[in-house]
Amino acid sequence: MPLDNFFKLDPKTETLLKKIKGPILIFGAGGFIGSNIFASLLTARKDVYGTSRNPLKNKRLKILNISKNKIIQCDVNNLKKLKTILSKLKPKTVFNLSAYGAYSTQEDPFKIYQTNFLSTVNIIEELKKYNFQSYIHAGSSSEYGENSEKPKEDEKTSPNSHYAVSKAAVASLLNYYGKTEKLPVIHFRLYAVYGPLEEKDRLIPTILNFAKKGKYPPFVSKKITRDFIFTSDITKAFIKASLNRNKKNYGEAFNVGTGKKTTIEDLALTVKSIYKLKDKPVFGTMKNRKWDHGKDWYANSTKAAKLLNFKAEINLKEGLKKTIEFNNIIKWQ
Repeated sequence: MPLDNFFKLDPKTETLLKKIKGPILIFGAGGFIGSNIFASLLTARKDVYGTSRNPLKNKRLKILNISKNKIIQCDVNNLKKLKTILSKLKPKTVFNLSAYGAYSTQEDPFKIYQTNFLSTVNIIEELKKYNFQSYIHAGSSSEYGENSEKPKEDEKTSPNSHYAVSKAAVASLLNYYGKTEKLPVIHFRLYAVYGPLEEKDRLIPTILNFAKKGKYPPFVSKKITRDFIFTSDITKAFIKASLNRNKKNYGEAFNVGTGKKTTIEDLALTVKSIYKLKDKPVFGTMKNRKWDHGKDWYANSTKAAKLLNFKAEINLKEGLKKTIEFNNIIKWQ
């Protein structure tokens, strides 16, 4: 299956995409989620551009074989470069998926706040010069901290890491821009996104890599829960949000998940059914990570459904099968 067909949007979503004001600019287009959105949008639009800090070394962009004239070298912390890009392109729609600190190896607090917060200020202050139509920012469900069991967007956030604090700060920043300055900005709190081109050491890629060899990896407690949402559903959420011109939504935060909790045991058994594994998963063989606090972690998706008309459509088994299919095409694993 050609990659274009894999990332092709369904007819209804493609119709919506064509209504978005362009040019469309994606910050962080070389990352896991950003590259998925980038590839999908390019199947139906020609005025889509993506930034990457180091395009020549970005494996995802090479695999996707994206035309070089669609990729812009950009470090979001370089204000001079940002100004040049935005003044030249004058994007009407911006998706910001640039981030630092989401992984355990990314620990520099200064770089976390610089990349996640200060660069957002710089981007929006520059965008204000060019009459932009929509700005959607990728935040994180980790902003809620231990208040993780189906929280509403207006409930207290209790971030428990520099990364989570930086993302929660951006939510407040965008609320100010939307409510006070009346700018068309929206903040997404993304849940456990999975799909093609995810980092190989993450949970689902690790399980799938073991499973194709007929085994299971070590697991944390089987009761740990997550809200797993497939990449194509994330793309749809960004498209729908960028078309929402209701000024009451400016500055709002939205949970973007399935609204369903999946235990680690559920995940393991779903993989077992796909691969017909004879091996049995053994839980508690891996130490719980610092964010595995024992409380359920899943989205309250009511607000996104009501105001953005967004609801995740891909169930876990279907999403895993699609991920496996992709991995078999390009040997990402």
